Amino acid sequence: MKLTKNMTEGNIYRNFLYFALPLILSSLLSQAYTTVDAVIAGKFISENALGAISATGSYDLLLHSLFNGFAAGFGIYIAQQFGKGDFGSVKRDVVTMGLFVAVLAGLFSTLSILLRGPILNYLKVDPVLRADAEAYFIIYTAGYFLPYLNMLLLQALYALGITSFSLYVSFLAAVVKIAGNLLSVLVFDLGVAGMAFVSIMSNGAVTFCYVWMLKRAFRELQSEKTPYRFRFSCVKNSLRYAVPAAVQQVAFHGIGMLIAPAVNGLGAAATTAYNVSNRIYNLATIPLWCVTNAFTCYTAQCVGKGDHRKIGRGVKASFLLNSLLLLPFVLVFVSFAGPITSLFFPEGFTGDAYEYARRYAAVYLVFVYVQLVGHILHAYMRSLGSIHTVLGITLFGSAIRVAATLLLVPRMHIEGAYLGQIISWAADGAVSIAIALWFYRTPDQLKRITDRVRARTAEKG
Repeated sequence: MKLTKNMTEGNIYRNFLYFALPLILSSLLSQAYTTVDAVIAGKFISENALGAISATGSYDLLLHSLFNGFAAGFGIYIAQQFGKGDFGSVKRDVVTMGLFVAVLAGLFSTLSILLRGPILNYLKVDPVLRADAEAYFIIYTAGYFLPYLNMLLLQALYALGITSFSLYVSFLAAVVKIAGNLLSVLVFDLGVAGMAFVSIMSNGAVTFCYVWMLKRAFRELQSEKTPYRFRFSCVKNSLRYAVPAAVQQVAFHGIGMLIAPAVNGLGAAATTAYNVSNRIYNLATIPLWCVTNAFTCYTAQCVGKGDHRKIGRGVKASFLLNSLLLLPFVLVFVSFAGPITSLFFPEGFTGDAYEYARRYAAVYLVFVYVQLVGHILHAYMRSLGSIHTVLGITLFGSAIRVAATLLLVPRMHIEGAYLGQIISWAADGAVSIAIALWFYRTPDQLKRITDRVRARTAEKG
């Protein structure tokens, strides 16, 4: 059976669903074992342990956003090359950029550990959490190169239309991580340090699986003999897409690093609640990210193929499927906010941290539909090669979020941070709609953009 998939051929709704459904299931598994991490820490170590593993979460999210954006931009480049049929470049660039990311992640890992003191001080980690937070940070950070390399390998698989494999890998990772965490905490009593070690083991198993699948996919792509050696020209071509996308993702997700001191400064309860709220948000919005991934791959392959006429159909399909698939997730979390939030805390716990997080799920989560508009249009413009435009919109929205959060938190406590996020989504969406309607709507506009991108990707360093 053929592994790779050309998203531009066949029924668009079926293609999107076949692409997105395995991602939704694998993302549920991934979020499930991440959530189980929090449950194990909160129920079997202490409520402060949950705060400890999340105290540096905004810093981790900053680097995660950097490498995830890097991988997403690279995935668009690979999807365009795949759509064009340049399989030699696909193979060569994936190997080269994999080596590049592994080395870059190792550098970030070393610097982060050396500068852990200033990082923890900047984040205003509560003294109650400090010792456990530092221990977890050192161990987890030492293995940075594995999850960040996995992001690149996974986006390369997505670019080739391979998504179902991630479901099996997520299942394997879930088994390793949940079983490992239970053993490290309940049997060996290693606390948060043991949980950090298990994360590294799980990521190592995932890396092995992704490399194996890419080797199989490469054998399917017929091309001239490809020399698998590091080439700076491959890095140069890929960075045109990867760097702006990385900066855009940092501006979008990494903004948490700027507002973390304001949240952590409210105390340990606010730190823990904010972490739980983020986990609830990540679980509830899984369909949004997965369907948009399908849309991104489809649009990039259309551009690589030079078929601008199909691009508009992808926009309509993305809005419709995103709206429908997101609805049941949001309804479940809003309707059962209390029971779901209580899973993250010790039995019977009803303190401030629980109440802050419960209120996020019950009141604020539904506003992810405001984010949906800007998110889809970001993916649309990014897939067309207009990554700098998306970066500008994101910087604007992030500035709005920082300003709103810093203004509202002193007056509304943790709910000021929740409301600041929604305000930024609304501002981002309004600007995205205006730009998309003005510059990226008509067939003539799309043809010019497609021709320009194809000419650019044809250039070889």
